Amino acid sequence: MPPFPEWLSRVLTGGESVQEDAPALAASERPAVVAQLREAFDVLALDVAGPPVAFAEDVAVAGAVLLASACWQLVGDEPAPLRFGKTPDSPSANLSADVCLRFLPSVYRRARFRDPAGNLTRELAALLRAWPLSGVLADLEDPPTTPADFNGHAGLQMLYAERLFTVGRTSWVPESGAPREWAERVFLERNKPLPAPPPKEEPRA
Repeated sequence: MPPFPEWLSRVLTGGESVQEDAPALAASERPAVVAQLREAFDVLALDVAGPPVAFAEDVAVAGAVLLASACWQLVGDEPAPLRFGKTPDSPSANLSADVCLRFLPSVYRRARFRDPAGNLTRELAALLRAWPLSGVLADLEDPPTTPADFNGHAGLQMLYAERLFTVGRTSWVPESGAPREWAERVFLERNKPLPAPPPKEEPRA
């Protein structure tokens, strides 16, 4: 694999992952990687209204390492469980993770095409459902497992709604509260009705 900062630069600027070996982030490379992630975060944050969101360095770095591992598992012969070790418990965590996790939907799509029932496909689906700001971009029918309220941050709720508009995933439409209000507003501004949620299955007797 090329030096981690070089790999990350190609991902962030062109969405391209080039790997010849399993990913490894050396301690000496971390300062450069943090600088790249912070720069990408600052650009991403320009699209987020509301109170400023702080950069969470550890979350962003963990997201980069996880993305590298997921990309490698698409082409490598050394399957291993994906480990993130972070939780979407703050606006900072959600937006910092999204710097790299927003590229995971395309990895998921390729993994599902290659092996719909494979471990990588299932692990990516679970992770994307847990991180709805990034997961809303994925072709997932199952709903998110984390509420899309982003700890009450209106700007992230709006960004989620804008991404939802591009995919129109009915099972990812918020059911109530401010997230749903933002979704209704975004869809209304674009002259498109908010998708109706899929009917709930009646419990069997």
